[in-house]
Amino acid sequence: MRFVFLDNDTRMLFATAYDGDWDAYIDDFATTIPDYLDIIDSAWEGWPGIRSPEAKDYLAKYQVTAEGWFVANSDLTVAETRRLKRIGEAVEEFLDKVGDG
Repeated sequence: MRFVFLDNDTRMLFATAYDGDWDAYIDDFATTIPDYLDIIDSAWEGWPGIRSPEAKDYLAKYQVTAEGWFVANSDLTVAETRRLKRIGEAVEEFLDKVGDG
């Protein structure tokens, strides 16, 4: 997620990208970093708070869908990509140890 200040710091853009279900993504924010979000987002006019039942409606009201998006491995989720990266690193470590022996 990114926060960008615009127009002489009078406006703020919150930009994020997610992989999967939107509701689950917002729920993760609400359960993982609610206090942080409420501190930052309290500057938003009318922000009900991330714990509020109206939070998702508020976010959806101002949400703008990206016009374009590039994904190098469109058939893989972020979690799968991270898993493959860890496996690759483990294989490299194994091969290094075998090569040294």
